[in-house]
Amino acid sequence: MADRSAPAARLRDELRALDAAYSTGHHGRWSAARRSELVDTCIVELFEEGSAPPQVALVALGGYGRGELAPFSDVDLLILHGGDHAEEIEGLAERLLYPLWDTGLTVGHGVRTADECLALGSERLDATTAMLDARPLAGDVAAWDEVSGRLRSSTGEDPRGFAERLAMSASDRRERFGSVSSLLEPDLKEGSGGLRDLHALGWLAIVLTGRGGVRSLEEPGFLRQAEREALESAEEFLVRVRSALHLETGRRTDRLFLDHQPAIARAMGFEDEPGLPAVDGLMRAVFGHARQVEHVSRSVFDRYLRGESDAPAFEDTPAGVLGAFATVAVERGVMGAPALDRIEGMGIADQVEWSDDVRQAFLAILRAGGEGTRSLETLDRIGVLARFLPEWEPVRCRPQRDPYHLNSVDVHLLHTLAQMSRLLDGGDESDPLVAEAAAATEDRDALLLGALLHDIGKTGGGNHVPVGVEQATAALERMRLRARTRDLALFLVAEHLLLSDTATRRDLEDDDLVLDVAARVGDPERLAGLYLLTVADAKAT
Repeated sequence: MADRSAPAARLRDELRALDAAYSTGHHGRWSAARRSELVDTCIVELFEEGSAPPQVALVALGGYGRGELAPFSDVDLLILHGGDHAEEIEGLAERLLYPLWDTGLTVGHGVRTADECLALGSERLDATTAMLDARPLAGDVAAWDEVSGRLRSSTGEDPRGFAERLAMSASDRRERFGSVSSLLEPDLKEGSGGLRDLHALGWLAIVLTGRGGVRSLEEPGFLRQAEREALESAEEFLVRVRSALHLETGRRTDRLFLDHQPAIARAMGFEDEPGLPAVDGLMRAVFGHARQVEHVSRSVFDRYLRGESDAPAFEDTPAGVLGAFATVAVERGVMGAPALDRIEGMGIADQVEWSDDVRQAFLAILRAGGEGTRSLETLDRIGVLARFLPEWEPVRCRPQRDPYHLNSVDVHLLHTLAQMSRLLDGGDESDPLVAEAAAATEDRDALLLGALLHDIGKTGGGNHVPVGVEQATAALERMRLRARTRDLALFLVAEHLLLSDTATRRDLEDDDLVLDVAARVGDPERLAGLYLLTVADAKAT
């Protein structure tokens, strides 16, 4: 046992040295790969110290198979065998596992035949994906190559079905874990926009192209170069944050809780800035990178499963760009990669001058409901939205640290816009007042603009309502709206808390209360709009 424990003792020392070689916040992909190499050396040495039975292969699975081990990641192993020599295989497993456990590693392992591997893969998506990432470490490599070939052949027979299973899994994870791009305590691995979405793109690449890595999705046109570069940057950042979280807590954890964020922010090099504490700087960066992962992943799956819309003819002008997005939103289509490349290369001015055509195209996007919201998200992702709406930049990816909001400011604004569109279209039959208020509304554009801008003042500069009125005034004036539309939208921004504050903080039996509220509201259409915004705001929270 002393001889067998020597490789494990050496591994323990090497892992400690690796953890200490870099500051806590700088353990990125290179560190994860180096950690995997150290574990490889130990495991192969342990395997070769004993005489393994014939037809036995030792295989790394999952994240370990990809060569991506965070400081406290599980090490997942497969002992592939031919079905014989049960006692010898049991002894082999003990010689491998006990020394690894003694080092403090969490080792997951399976002992299976080729047929058992394939049967498990046919039943469980996670088993399939773990084996798609696998790589042989020692033993009968040809035996594993045969299993891997059969697995890839079976998934390749129905690549669309495999992609649909991945997309469904991503949807389930979003429901269970929420979004890394907006939640204040995100799950960096399983949340939407997290590392698992990056892994899913790798699995899709293997099945569609036969090669791993997202780069292989570029050639068939499912991924743009700019998107691939954004994914690579996001992966490096998220791996660094996750590794820092492991080292800071001394255990495997993927949830970035509030209590951990100050230490992680310091480790990652964030400092306090005016209007943006270091901890919010950290979360803003997490949200920004996760948003790229989330949007690019969705775009890739849309391009493969739904196909791209025929590129609408448009001029290389700001109005042409918004008009193209409006067309795609109205037709519920997918903006093609070539069109996005073209738009990114146009050199749109840092602050666009609004013409009548720009205004009409922008309003058409707002009127398109959920698809319009997706168009705004895409415009944001490619760095164009803030050129039309400079007031968007200060709230972009900005965390909200209050008990009422789960999402970042900009995500909440987009969700509120989507909810307002749904309410105006009769989407809440449970509340008869919604239908009555929608029927009393003549200027839908004003309500959509009010929903989009109601929290635009949450810039870190004090009371958000007066700041929001100032920001919204600048934006709406720039749009050159009708005075009536502008004034109603501004009223909604200025008074969006009136009804909720009145209901929760005022004495409803006070006779003067109704008169006070009526005086501030002024007319029935404003009251109807304010009620709809209050409902949409609450549903988006």
